[in-house]
Amino acid sequence: MLANWIDPSPVKQFHKNYKKYKITPYSESKSLEFNGVPSKIAIIGQGVFTRNIREAFYSLDLESFIVDIADLGDIRNNDVSLMTAAYKELFLQNIFPIVIDSSTNTSLAFANALKNIKKETNFGIVSPTTHKSSNSYNIYSNLIDGDKVNSLSFLAYQKHYANPSNQTIPKLDLSGLLSLGKLRDDIREAEPILRNQNLLAFDIKSIKASNAIGLKNHKNNGLTAEEACQLLQYATSSSNLRGLHLYGFELNTTQNTEVGAELIACLIWYSLIGNLKSRRNQQLKNEMTNYIVDLDSYGHQLYFWKNEKSEQWWVEIPDLENNSGKLIPCSEKEYLLAKENKISDRLFNILAHY
Repeated sequence: MLANWIDPSPVKQFHKNYKKYKITPYSESKSLEFNGVPSKIAIIGQGVFTRNIREAFYSLDLESFIVDIADLGDIRNNDVSLMTAAYKELFLQNIFPIVIDSSTNTSLAFANALKNIKKETNFGIVSPTTHKSSNSYNIYSNLIDGDKVNSLSFLAYQKHYANPSNQTIPKLDLSGLLSLGKLRDDIREAEPILRNQNLLAFDIKSIKASNAIGLKNHKNNGLTAEEACQLLQYATSSSNLRGLHLYGFELNTTQNTEVGAELIACLIWYSLIGNLKSRRNQQLKNEMTNYIVDLDSYGHQLYFWKNEKSEQWWVEIPDLENNSGKLIPCSEKEYLLAKENKISDRLFNILAHY
């Protein structure tokens, strides 16, 4: 079925890498398996630059990725409605797609697919701007128009271009906003926001021009390449995330093409590291440590949970109707603030909705 939507031929020249690294090539079977082993992660390309990016990707160290990855090839027809069916099939098989598509179509097809299978969608966008002239605006305006998402979060935006908190954006999650400046103060504060997302669109133009040699039309301010890789590793370390879309890029074909392709390949590599870590480290609530904090000023207690293996933190939000609690991702810094009888702005916005 996947062959109807995805062309496997662009990856044939890299088959020698499959043997070396035990990466799964495209399978013609109805389920995405190779030698009886199901693949967990699918790499999919779209556009004229995928060969350059694959050449850079297969020059990286891939020995840690054993039979979990399938490089499916390139999208045949990047129509949103057509690709919705492809991503729906992948999601139903619990396969995580990483799609390298410079357009915004993949994000819209992702959201359509999750909506079709009636899954909650918290959609995260990493982008320098939410201005009406941007690709990011095209994504979130279409998501809102079709009521495809439950919430929208924005990270690494630059206030001098557009500040989403000052815009009228339905479904906007105020607890999921993190400007470039705030992110720079402590990048670890991005982790709980990203951990709460089901889908993520990462605008490669978020990376500043001096770190994006070989790519066109980047801004002077932005993320460093290392920060971008860290954010993607945070995001894909979450078991909530169902798909990743890398968009908004154009290789400079006249100079430094290899350097630009290598940057995108590294973004993919760190996304894979995060995803594989997620699959190894999933823990149940009763395997975590509970910390109770008395908030004297508020007359309440907060219950924090820490996964000692992954070092991830959650705060428990009471569910009075069901006499239970819901775990919301948080950071260690937010736990330490609570011990000082303080509530972070992000947690305040979350608690206000419960």
